[in-house]
Amino acid sequence: MDTTLISIVVAIAIVVAAYFYFSSTASVSNYTTIQSSTEDGRKSFRSNKALPRSLDQNEGLTFSYTCWIKIDDFSYRYGEPKVVFTKGSEDLKTMCPALLVDANTNTLLVKVDTFGGTDTIPISNIPAKKWIHVALAVDQDSVDVYINGNLYIHHSLSQVPKQNNSTVSTGVAGGFDGKLANLQYYSYFMTADGVSKSMASTPQPDPNDIGGPLPPYFDMSWWTSRRS
Repeated sequence: MDTTLISIVVAIAIVVAAYFYFSSTASVSNYTTIQSSTEDGRKSFRSNKALPRSLDQNEGLTFSYTCWIKIDDFSYRYGEPKVVFTKGSEDLKTMCPALLVDANTNTLLVKVDTFGGTDTIPISNIPAKKWIHVALAVDQDSVDVYINGNLYIHHSLSQVPKQNNSTVSTGVAGGFDGKLANLQYYSYFMTADGVSKSMASTPQPDPNDIGGPLPPYFDMSWWTSRRS
């Protein structure tokens, strides 16, 4: 075989190998674990991890968050919004994004600051004492909210998200009555497949919540069959 042809084949092989290597490395390194353990939702915590800015894809800025949440008592701190987590100031003047429990109902609220204000996305009919997996995938035009691996809503943003340089806080001002686990940040837009993979890491079940008339602890159909 001609030495020139051999050199071309070798060069192509090196380029292909490098592409797959760096693609694999990027998929592993482009996320940050903010909180891996299961923690009391009332416990105040501010991460010291500076999150990398989004990977600006062809469509613009992109980032995602995933977590597990279990709310034990919606009447806790009734009348006040209850922070699950927020990337922004603890006075909630900046939130990009934030996940809160509504002040008066069993509804989760996703809040995203944009250059035109703050968009709010409600997730209604959240059950008490059940683990729920939440995923937020954000690009410059929209937010995809997944509950238990199912796309709950594709929300079109009013304007481009207004990112901030703050770290992530949980349990702000008393937080919520429940548990938070496996909170992670991704500097890219998660697809449904990525959300499903993130659900593989489940929090440690509480034996007190197993048994009785309720479905199995991680029955993913429970909420989707009852949401309004």
